[in-house]
Amino acid sequence: MKKKIGYTLLILLMLMLSVGFYYIRKFNNAFFKEKTAYLEYTFESKPIHFDWAANSTGSEGYHEPQAAMIIPLKIKGLAHHFYMQFDTGAPHSFIYENDLKSLRAIGIDIKEVTKGGERFVEQLEFVLDDNHIKASMIRILGNYGNTFGKNDTISRIGIGTIGSDFIKDQITAIDFKNQTLEFYNERSEWMKTLPKFKPFDFTGRRIMLPVTINNKDYELFYDSGCSAFGLITIKSRFDKYSNENTEVIAYNAKSWDSSIPITSKTTNQPISIGDSKLSLKRVSFIDMYTFIQPVVTPFTRIGGWLGNQPFNESVLILDTKAEEFIVVNN
Repeated sequence: MKKKIGYTLLILLMLMLSVGFYYIRKFNNAFFKEKTAYLEYTFESKPIHFDWAANSTGSEGYHEPQAAMIIPLKIKGLAHHFYMQFDTGAPHSFIYENDLKSLRAIGIDIKEVTKGGERFVEQLEFVLDDNHIKASMIRILGNYGNTFGKNDTISRIGIGTIGSDFIKDQITAIDFKNQTLEFYNERSEWMKTLPKFKPFDFTGRRIMLPVTINNKDYELFYDSGCSAFGLITIKSRFDKYSNENTEVIAYNAKSWDSSIPITSKTTNQPISIGDSKLSLKRVSFIDMYTFIQPVVTPFTRIGGWLGNQPFNESVLILDTKAEEFIVVNN
């Protein structure tokens, strides 16, 4: 009887591992799959100011001062305070369908086309800060966004997302301290005076940066949409990188139309990225399936999600043409 129970448990364990391995491989293949970039645009190489959007969340109304990176956007003939979120975690840039309907309702002529089963805005001209953009083939995100009218000119209205297709084949300088973005077709002269750039992986338009923590090397997925966070990792690393006496911050973080329970602590844990030494500032874990995370994580390419907090006093330059980057301390 004991042998039968033992064999049964062994078979169940092998079955669970096989199923788990299948879904992990499926996740990796889908996440890093090469994605067609239809977006095309012209721009002026001028600094674009971004704002930190704050958010109050949780049952106790926790105030998050840097919940998102948002860029003021203007459309000719409209006095509305539009913006788009800068989110490198999104492989595509989007305009939200509800906002698109509202723009049409107040008289903006915006044509759309369908390609590969997806809907796109054929062409749209707008201004990001003082940078004039003429873009075509911006994806439409269905059933998402805001509805507004002609006279809704007081509140800020988010009409879309700038994703990693916007920085494809560009050099992007993100100055977190001075809150500016700047795009270049080629490395400028001042960049050529910097230390040597380091390689990173941009497969599937996912920014995977090499980082060393506690003398261990990881590939971390840089997601500027995780703006409020330093590192999102598994529970065991969270415990290792944080002080047990530090106050815990727990709430449901918004992710598109869903929310994710997340626990965080401030931390002074140092990290090495490129040739720069930074502090994580904040370490977090997702309070879901914590028991299986240590088993699953080694089989994924992602050593964790890297947010904006470690870079708050720095400039991050991403050359997606050469797949090289550098962190410059201000």
